[in-house]
Amino acid sequence: MRNPLSKRYLRELKKNVGRYICTFLLLVTTIILESGFLCVMESAKYSLDEYLIENKVEDGYFEAAFPLEDKIKSKLEEEDIVLCDNFYSTAEEFNGGTKVYIFNERSEMNIPALFEGSLPADKNEIAVDRLFAENHNIKVGDSLELNKIKFTVSGTISLPDYSSLFLSNQDLVMNTTGFGVCVVSNEGFAGFEESTVTYRYSYRHNDRNLSDKEKVEAANRIRKILVGNGVNVQDFLIAKDNQSISFLPNDMGKDGPIMEVLIYILVVIIAFVFAVLSAHTIEEEASIIGTLRSMGYKKAELVLHYIALPVIVTFLASVAGNALGYTVMIEPFKRIYYKSYCLPPLTVKFNQVAFIKTTIIPIVIMIVINLLLLVNKMSLSPLRFLRKDLKKRKQKKATKLPNFKFINRFRIRVILQNKGSYLVLFFGIFLSSFLLMFGIGLKPLMDYYVDTIDDTIPYEYQYILKVPVEAKGGEKVLIYSLETEYYLTKDNVKVTFYGVQEDSDIFIDFKIPREENHIVVSDSFAKKLKVNVGDEIIFEDTVYEKKYSLVVDEICPYTNNLGAYMSINNLCRLLEKDTGTFNSYVSQKKLDIDDAYIAKFMNRSDFLGAAKQVMISFGNVIAIINVFSVFAYLVLMYLLTKIVIDKNSLYISFMKVFGYEKKEIRKLYLDTSAIVVLISLLVCLPLEANLFKMILVYISSLIEGYMDFYLPVSVYVKIVLVGVIAYFGINALHLGKVRRIPMNEALKNRE
Repeated sequence: MRNPLSKRYLRELKKNVGRYICTFLLLVTTIILESGFLCVMESAKYSLDEYLIENKVEDGYFEAAFPLEDKIKSKLEEEDIVLCDNFYSTAEEFNGGTKVYIFNERSEMNIPALFEGSLPADKNEIAVDRLFAENHNIKVGDSLELNKIKFTVSGTISLPDYSSLFLSNQDLVMNTTGFGVCVVSNEGFAGFEESTVTYRYSYRHNDRNLSDKEKVEAANRIRKILVGNGVNVQDFLIAKDNQSISFLPNDMGKDGPIMEVLIYILVVIIAFVFAVLSAHTIEEEASIIGTLRSMGYKKAELVLHYIALPVIVTFLASVAGNALGYTVMIEPFKRIYYKSYCLPPLTVKFNQVAFIKTTIIPIVIMIVINLLLLVNKMSLSPLRFLRKDLKKRKQKKATKLPNFKFINRFRIRVILQNKGSYLVLFFGIFLSSFLLMFGIGLKPLMDYYVDTIDDTIPYEYQYILKVPVEAKGGEKVLIYSLETEYYLTKDNVKVTFYGVQEDSDIFIDFKIPREENHIVVSDSFAKKLKVNVGDEIIFEDTVYEKKYSLVVDEICPYTNNLGAYMSINNLCRLLEKDTGTFNSYVSQKKLDIDDAYIAKFMNRSDFLGAAKQVMISFGNVIAIINVFSVFAYLVLMYLLTKIVIDKNSLYISFMKVFGYEKKEIRKLYLDTSAIVVLISLLVCLPLEANLFKMILVYISSLIEGYMDFYLPVSVYVKIVLVGVIAYFGINALHLGKVRRIPMNEALKNRE
């Protein structure tokens, strides 16, 4: 026999159609975002992992001032590695100042993946990185002039050792507009002037099962061989520390849990919304439930009846959200990844784990939360339901309130009677406001980061030399990298040491320590590693296996790197180098140095370009976050403030009978909700700011740089304004609801 209670589902849907449509849309939107993101992330991660293996990404590289001799190569290959020439020519002024690395042909290691066209076949052809080509509107068949040589674009590619376009390994973010990579044939590469060529050598271990520790030990042995044979090593990085290789896999692996946590928090909030709505329905239908219980209906039957609609809505939302997520949202999320990273061609794969996370888990959350509430409610006796006595704790008398005006005391009573609804609303506002803060705040945060770097870089140009050479107009600097432990991850981070002139005209923002083993650290260094003046820090030279204990004398305002500064003579003594040794120049004007002696050249725009890139990379993400945040605002506010009106519809009817005007009723009920919303928005702001700070600390732990927290007052004002405007839009709907409450509601027979 069909359960008669089943007939009530359709009536319940019709009666509260707005409620169920809103929760359905919010759930669908939430699951669309999660399923689309997880599908693209997992598919891209799988494609990247296969790509790095099949295209033989390097295990490390080093750059030498001059080509290696064959006998040195033979000694290196005794370390059971494959060594490849990975030379590149640097084009400094392409398309308005963009820097381009043009690599020689690759066949054994770091093999390109082809997107369109073909790899270079003759000396006049060039294959361009896909992302770089898109950002500079370069098409297959176009002509490019790099370092005074004209090439025809034969195809677009991605390189496994440049899945993220980092110009410098200490950059905070990729630089996809100001930096790019290309590949030419060996014949074409031979046409570049020697002064533009950097001699990079990539290596790959034959034993593919080495641990990270063994790879580091092998790298130290390789570096010792190079230094022991008189090689001037300009740069040395293993793949694990190379952001161009490791940043994307690390980023992909850690985005997922963050997204999942945010989504599940929102699902829990929606589940609580359903629970509050169900509790309100039970209070409305208490006499009906009491009658049904008296007629022999079991608690379990009624629990199943009231939990059915929330679960059905969640199931339908999961199905619709997954269907749309796997179709409509694939391209938007794909664009987000492919607009930021140099990934190989994407093969979309169905992910069973992602399907469970976006379908089963939301349904389980919904069942558990609603089941706990309903079982608790249904534990009362039938007589209590018939009497509408649903409170388990007896309150002998009302809470005594201060001697406020009548309207204020009435508003407090409304808040106390609906504290459950308002508490859920508070958490909903907190999550929505935080997402909005992240979306609105990222641009001013990055603008501040760029401006701070621009204000604190003390020089315009930096020259890293292959060999020491005299030049007029610049200051000699000794640059060397040491490592120190990062307290959060317990891993070592690289710190760049600058040995500067004691009478420097450029480094004038701090006093250079005269004492040996005393240093000045940059502001970024101090904040990331939580260092104060007077602290003693242990640094390690992994090449020579030496440790140094240095004392912090001062913190200087520089923010462009994790830097430590001391006099050039003291640094030479510390590193046991000859007095006066230097390997770099810094200057305010361009220097007259032969290109043959320059290993790397950096100007101010190189330091700033990467920071400016972040808004291009995350523009689409910010737009999605902002739209979703406002939508969540609207739905949660509408549902939870509507409950307050529904629960008090009888009293509103009484007030109409007693002659209260609509304006007075609005002040008592709708303005109460407005006050709660405004207080919630203001209270949430410092909580959201602290959460934002924690996330920035987490981001800083993943990269070599540091981003300081900054949000202007305008961001906080915008968040409050969006919340207030959203509420008043909903308030207009509630005014219509209040007008439609009839006066005869109060005249009906009430037991």
